[in-house]
Amino acid sequence: MGNQSPEPIVQPDSDRLKSLRIPLRIDGQIIGLIIFLAVIMIVMSFASEHFLTYINLLNILQQAAFVMILAFGMTFVLSTGGIDLSVGSIVGISGGMTAWLLYHDVNMVMAVIGGMIVGTAVGIVNGLVITKLGISPFIATLAMMIIARGVLYVWTGAIPIREYMSSSFTFLGQGRILNIQFPVIVAALLLLILLFVYRRMRFGRHVLALGSSEEAVRISGIKVDRLRIKVYALSGLIAAIAGILLASRLTTVHPEMGKNYELEAIAAAIIGGTSLAGGKGSLVGTALGAIILFMIKNAMNLLNVHPYWETIVVGVIILVAVTVNIWGGSARIRLGSRKALKEVKQS
Repeated sequence: MGNQSPEPIVQPDSDRLKSLRIPLRIDGQIIGLIIFLAVIMIVMSFASEHFLTYINLLNILQQAAFVMILAFGMTFVLSTGGIDLSVGSIVGISGGMTAWLLYHDVNMVMAVIGGMIVGTAVGIVNGLVITKLGISPFIATLAMMIIARGVLYVWTGAIPIREYMSSSFTFLGQGRILNIQFPVIVAALLLLILLFVYRRMRFGRHVLALGSSEEAVRISGIKVDRLRIKVYALSGLIAAIAGILLASRLTTVHPEMGKNYELEAIAAAIIGGTSLAGGKGSLVGTALGAIILFMIKNAMNLLNVHPYWETIVVGVIILVAVTVNIWGGSARIRLGSRKALKEVKQS
């Protein structure tokens, strides 16, 4: 009797199915963003007869797609508790590399790969500087933002790169499938892929864990420096994709291309519910945040509001989103503390 090994516990089939099932619970913040979008659309439908037209809505998605893609990478970075201010410059230098290669008659596929390699390399350098030199993500990526932009200016001589377009490359930024712009389709595909990585793969779980408690991640045996470098490399790669699509869309790569895009990417991620403190993020929320951002810009344009006011409005939106984020986090902490205290008293 004493030598008998315990029988293995067999998980019932129903329990296995439950463990594999994707939860259908929708985050309350996502619902709030959807309601906010609906309110904007309802109000603007009365304010302008052109707002709810099929062409205008597609135009909003087209404009939002580039920042949306950029913000996906930013969501990963912010989830670790870091920040990447260099993504706007990566957009410019990666798009510039692709355009330069195409101008010199390099095969389009190789030119696109070249641009992606440049973006990834810049991201890796960011990660190495942060992890090996111990420089804060803000300072490290701010420096890289300036360096990469300066390299683009020196490289181009402050002269825009032109005459690099081909029919196949034109499709990347201007083509349509089922009358939907290709950049919008790329953004949707990236959302699905990255959502799976973020929520279902070990890498995504480690990213969220790193933002919640770096010490706990180290104790668990995860190589924190390597993980952080991977996150910044991913951010650089995603920024490069946005830059290549934008180079195709604009048909000209100006040294200023992508400037201030990092601010809009951060804004989209924060509006979508990603915490600046790390440990919390939502790619779906980020996508909605980008759409909200450009829907408001589009609404102001239709109402003939001066473009300078857009900057003020975006700043106010960021301030409100961060405030709501902080208050929401504080409320959850207080609720958790009360629940824990109640359980202690009951015990």
